[in-house]
Amino acid sequence: MDVISAAPRRRISNHRAAAVLIALCAAFYLVGCSDASTSDDAAFEGLTPGQRVYDRTDNSLNSLQAADIERLLDNLKSETGADVIAYVRELDADSDDTLDQVEELQQRWVSATGVDQDIAGAILINREPGKLDEARAGIFLGTTYDDGNVPRDEQEAIVEQALIPPLRDGDVAGSLTAGIDRLGSDIRNGPPVTALDRFAEGSGSTWLPWAGSGIALLGLLVVASVFRGRAKPTVSQQSPTTVRPDQATDAAYATALVHRSAQPSGVPGTVLALAAAEALTFEQDKKPGRFDKGTVSIRLLDRTRARGEVQQMVWSMLAARAVGDVVPGEELKKISRGPGATKELVEARLRSSGFVADGTARRRAVLAGLGVLGAAAAIGGIAVATSGAPTLWFAVVLSAVLFVAGLSTAIAYSRFSVAGLDAARPWEAYRDGLKQAAKDADESVDLNAALPDIIALGLAPSFRKQLDAATDPASDSPLEVFTSPAGANYAAGGPVVLPWAAFSGVFVSSSSGSVASGGGAGGGGGAAGST
Repeated sequence: MDVISAAPRRRISNHRAAAVLIALCAAFYLVGCSDASTSDDAAFEGLTPGQRVYDRTDNSLNSLQAADIERLLDNLKSETGADVIAYVRELDADSDDTLDQVEELQQRWVSATGVDQDIAGAILINREPGKLDEARAGIFLGTTYDDGNVPRDEQEAIVEQALIPPLRDGDVAGSLTAGIDRLGSDIRNGPPVTALDRFAEGSGSTWLPWAGSGIALLGLLVVASVFRGRAKPTVSQQSPTTVRPDQATDAAYATALVHRSAQPSGVPGTVLALAAAEALTFEQDKKPGRFDKGTVSIRLLDRTRARGEVQQMVWSMLAARAVGDVVPGEELKKISRGPGATKELVEARLRSSGFVADGTARRRAVLAGLGVLGAAAAIGGIAVATSGAPTLWFAVVLSAVLFVAGLSTAIAYSRFSVAGLDAARPWEAYRDGLKQAAKDADESVDLNAALPDIIALGLAPSFRKQLDAATDPASDSPLEVFTSPAGANYAAGGPVVLPWAAFSGVFVSSSSGSVASGGGAGGGGGAAGST
């Protein structure tokens, strides 16, 4: 029984092996035939001199459509001399591949027919296999037309505006008809003339250059006149110094004099002044990690030590965000984003002192408006000048100068009166002196006394090395405001020196303030695009 039952199993196994072998052979045969067919199609085989239209899909063009397009290409040859072929096939290719392939098609057409390469052209449509509304189209022309009436940008326009739109609806005949018509019109008459081109040839070359130049010159005169009327200090510029002009002026107000308005840096400067007066103290909020030195929090101690309106306001800002008597680091970051309520105090003092001139905002708006006018005129002038009005370039240059002059003077125009500019002079000298001292190793600055001003004036980056050294636990004379009392609840033993980076990480910023186109290897040019 065992022998009899084994024989059928062997026969079945042999039959299955034979079937698999036959299937594999058939598959290899079909793939080989398919590759051969695709290779022949990719190489554009079978081109003949008497035929200009090729539909390798067999369903993109019916016989009447193919005959109509053939007639259009024959008429194009007889009327313009352009010998153009149209080729449609199914192939998955992008725009760059299609551009390379349409150039190859033109070369194949030249080889097959012996036509002059300079007047030969080709239009190729690669339809996405299995999809009627997706295709790539390309055109390639000889140098006679590429250098003549159908330049590269117009070839791109033929693809984008004539060939591609009908293909989105699966209309291959409409695509080829529109492309051939546009090509014939270009060869006969040149690219279509736009309204801008007509304007450039007319008004853009006659009265517009003179009018534009006159307006720009008039604008420059207005800019010069307005800027000349700005306030000028009567006090001469003073030599840089590290000596504070007076001891009564708040750091926030001093930086407002220097920068002509209230500054965000005035808040941390005032916080340090409060710390120096022992109205508050710094504590460690986030402990130093491997990649950072942590952050600080603030413990409010004694409001009675806050002097003046600005310090009282900053105290109120801190107290409003405190949890008990402690202001966490995250809340301090929110306070440091701007001058906050100190802005109104500082601005009111500047105006009550007569340091802000009336009407400066209006004059700065006029200067900025003239700058914007110059920019608009320059951009419009460039568009017209490049469309065929070279005489307009002089007006474009003047408009660009007006743009730069208007915006730069609007920025430079001071809102301060003569009195304000005079009052700012000693503080500007103080700022410059501190800045020089930060760079000069031989110039000593009492950091304990000057720290609020250094921060308020935006000089922290210049003093970074000195501040890092002065808040090093190994320092012989660490900064007093960053040295904690021995009894602080986070201290383990003696006083702790908080690193400068922990404070600056909360309060101080690092500073104050689809169509492809190309030329062919054998001459000529082309373009290709996608639906």
